[in-house]
Amino acid sequence: MERIKLNAAARNQLTTLKRRTGIEHNNAICRHALCISLANPSIPPEETFSFGGGIEIDWRTLTGGEDALYYNLLVVRLLSEGRRVTEESIRQTFVLHVHRGLSYLVSRREDDLLVELGRALVAAQ
Repeated sequence: MERIKLNAAARNQLTTLKRRTGIEHNNAICRHALCISLANPSIPPEETFSFGGGIEIDWRTLTGGEDALYYNLLVVRLLSEGRRVTEESIRQTFVLHVHRGLSYLVSRREDDLLVELGRALVAAQ
């Protein structure tokens, strides 16, 4: 994967989350959104996205240099769901989970969001 496309709603959610949290970079928020969604055992609903007015993020930038880690997380998720692992299924799974994760994050109360993000940052150190 070279570039990842997110739709206009995701772009707006990222803007809101950046304003609410003070986190400057979309890639950090997207990584967190991906992990939150992957932690939920339910399968995100299938969606057809229109990427007009959205954004593109470089895969390597988004993964923070941990390409193999995030790629393998997506492969494990596909296998756990009994789905076929292809480049397209990995890309689609990524897009579905980031969009769902952004929705989770933006729907949280500001205090809850900041506490959760703070805990995640501390745990990562």
